[in-house]
Amino acid sequence: MNIEVEKSYGLLRFINRPRPWPVRILYGLMSWCGLLLLGAPLKVAKDSCCLAMKPNGIKIVIRRIIWFVHAGWFPISIRSDYFFDISEKMSDGACRALIAWLKNNKRIDDFDRHVWQADLYGGIIERECDRTGELMLTDQHPLKVEDELFCRNMNVALSVLSQKLSAPSQTPVATKKFQKSGESFDKRDAYQAIADFRKMMSDLAWPWYVVSGTFLGAVREQDFLGHDYDIDVGVDYPDFDLERLQDSVKASEGVWFIKSVSYCTFREPLDDSDVRYYQMEKPILVKLVHKTGLVADLFVHVEENGVLWHGSPIHRWDNDSFELAEYRLGHETVYGAVDADHYLTENYGDWRTPVLEFDCSIDPPNIRYSRTVRAVTYLAKVAYRFLLDGDADRAQRYLTSLEAAGVLARDGQTWRFNG
Repeated sequence: MNIEVEKSYGLLRFINRPRPWPVRILYGLMSWCGLLLLGAPLKVAKDSCCLAMKPNGIKIVIRRIIWFVHAGWFPISIRSDYFFDISEKMSDGACRALIAWLKNNKRIDDFDRHVWQADLYGGIIERECDRTGELMLTDQHPLKVEDELFCRNMNVALSVLSQKLSAPSQTPVATKKFQKSGESFDKRDAYQAIADFRKMMSDLAWPWYVVSGTFLGAVREQDFLGHDYDIDVGVDYPDFDLERLQDSVKASEGVWFIKSVSYCTFREPLDDSDVRYYQMEKPILVKLVHKTGLVADLFVHVEENGVLWHGSPIHRWDNDSFELAEYRLGHETVYGAVDADHYLTENYGDWRTPVLEFDCSIDPPNIRYSRTVRAVTYLAKVAYRFLLDGDADRAQRYLTSLEAAGVLARDGQTWRFNG
């Protein structure tokens, strides 16, 4: 049975709220038992138990549980969270145990098996890069094997995807869909979050501004978009200091907490067989959670060669540099690009016409792809998901876009990782 559950942002906000220590202990014990019941390796269950007892760890553990329902012995496939990186916050020992588990898993298909193994090998390398800031993988480096296995598994997954795309099924996978009831975005909470964010930025003396969908709402509707679920804000790279932000969040006494900090871990093949992994000094994205449970995505904007870009370990969006002007956002006043039409046209094309569906991974005119291991695994899974849904044209668009960006190369009808 295939099941798809639409995201409930009310539930996400409930999960995102900070929990006291006794509740987190209960989460840990429940996670341990639940994952063992689903057939997870012992090391993964232990790792998840420890993670669930950390602040905000339960959300990742819940996603792991959903992943094991999908990939384990349970006769249900759940693709609602199919793009989840199973290696997130997972120890190296748990990653290796799960790689062995995937090799012996007869229930999943070859694409899933190999793309998830690529995720896990990539996660092992990225964690080491997190610790050191840069890795030079020569033939003598102990992690060179992991990099080779990452590439090998990624290419097998892409080969399977290419074969299925050359002869797509005429019948999409039958799926039972469960939709949420009503909207869960509370604008009153959003106004309070913006006001509290302004106070924190004022204390830090950092100029800040709204971007992406939040800025679109401010310009087109002078309010948040009706289908919004988070707040998009930006600061400039030279102004940002993670330690100062952490201190300010701590001083907020529960008004804010940091959900995650994301660095771009770039992979660069060199002229010989060596491979370089490296990170920028500062993170590119910090997810902040307000006391209401609302998430604010703080994008650190980087200016390079006249281009101002922001993004994640997967995507980046390029804009011309801009000055700031005031805008109304419901009850609040915010700052955004002074030439709103130019900025929004870069991001959305015809931004004046509301659209029901907008894919931020491929539809923005200014989309680029980060040359990271996260980008290629995530976007390959997106393409595969569209193929399973019977949308071969959209799957083809993803792969063609990755080829144009130099992330993938094509040999006849078969794509491969351009690593």
